[in-house]
Amino acid sequence: MTRSGSNNKKKITTVVLLGSIALAITLFTTVADAAAPKIPHKADISHPEGSSPWPTYGEKPKTNTPEVKAWVKSIDWSKVPNLPIRHTDTPGDPPECPKKGVPKGDCWWTCTGCYAPDDVVDCPGKNDWGLTFDDGPEPGVTENLFSLLKEKNVTATFFVTGMKSTKAPWLLQDTIDQGHHLASHTWSHSGLTTLTNEEIVAELKWTEKYIFDHTGYKIKYFRPPYGDIDNRVRAIARELGFKSVIWSNEWDTQDWQLAENTISSKQVVGIFNAGLKSLPDRKKGVITLQHDGDKKLVTMARTLLDMGIKKGMRPMNIAQCLDDKVGYNAVPALPASAAPKKPAAPVAVPDAEDEDVTQAGGVEPEVSISTSPKKEDHGAVKGAANPGKKSAAATVSAGLSVAGWTLAAVVVSFVL
Repeated sequence: MTRSGSNNKKKITTVVLLGSIALAITLFTTVADAAAPKIPHKADISHPEGSSPWPTYGEKPKTNTPEVKAWVKSIDWSKVPNLPIRHTDTPGDPPECPKKGVPKGDCWWTCTGCYAPDDVVDCPGKNDWGLTFDDGPEPGVTENLFSLLKEKNVTATFFVTGMKSTKAPWLLQDTIDQGHHLASHTWSHSGLTTLTNEEIVAELKWTEKYIFDHTGYKIKYFRPPYGDIDNRVRAIARELGFKSVIWSNEWDTQDWQLAENTISSKQVVGIFNAGLKSLPDRKKGVITLQHDGDKKLVTMARTLLDMGIKKGMRPMNIAQCLDDKVGYNAVPALPASAAPKKPAAPVAVPDAEDEDVTQAGGVEPEVSISTSPKKEDHGAVKGAANPGKKSAAATVSAGLSVAGWTLAAVVVSFVL
């Protein structure tokens, strides 16, 4: 064989060899990506075949569907006390407290301030701050809140309603992708003590199902709308596997009233400042109540975060606050590094003005506001889904595949 023929044979062998290497890299990374845990995400979700439609927007879930009947049947009703359904003039609103008083055994928070031993009310660690936002998701607002929290390097728990979630389902997975914690605020934001047993089941389970179908995460924690809970509601929630989260006494920021123009920013700062003054005497941390239904509330969230961090508070989500390593009743397969961990103390805002109420006018104002539970606005939510995001494994797979073929092309060019 001539020298030219020998060289051509070597070139062909080199091309084949490098092509095989690139193909092997492609196959390996494709298999690795396929083996990664798959989480249902955003527009990829379709309602499971044979299921009842999601509850009608603007209404409480119906109780005569096969799903609700099965959920009701799963409960041991001997563990649920026979307490009265509370009265409200307007369905969905918080209940009215009876003039004759409430039996102590009811432990009805709305009218007596009673907490059960297993209600989550405070963070166990001193200066730990359970940062929570209710009533979302709200397109155009929740994303702004994500940006703020990322800037401050903190995470929060978002107590979402099932109803609002149907208008912005992509924000559920985005909440998790941003490192935050999802929890339930029921489906329609109705006062739970005003509902029948079956209606309570429907409110909690439809929300759980919607979040699970769109993220693969099964929620563990819920917050009753208006904090309205008694021992009947607690027992039903326990039977369904949920844990109730309220908020610390005197740490309801009342920020929701900013959106309704029934309170001033100065008054909200005053409420929060009063809480800060009590910190030295507290043996535990706190859980605050805030909301994410309006852009004004994001601006206020920034102010309150700066105030709290400057005083040594450590903002974190509820799972971190409770040292709950998972934070859910079920999750997709996750690496150990993905479990919620308590954050280090955030860096205080440098040389920020002391956020006492005096910064807003020179005198500490009298704070005289309505502290009645708020009525939820169930108006239509605007927004369109943003495109799905590629998984890290898919990105690595594509990168390695391209790299393999590029290497082959470069070497072939050199040899030829």
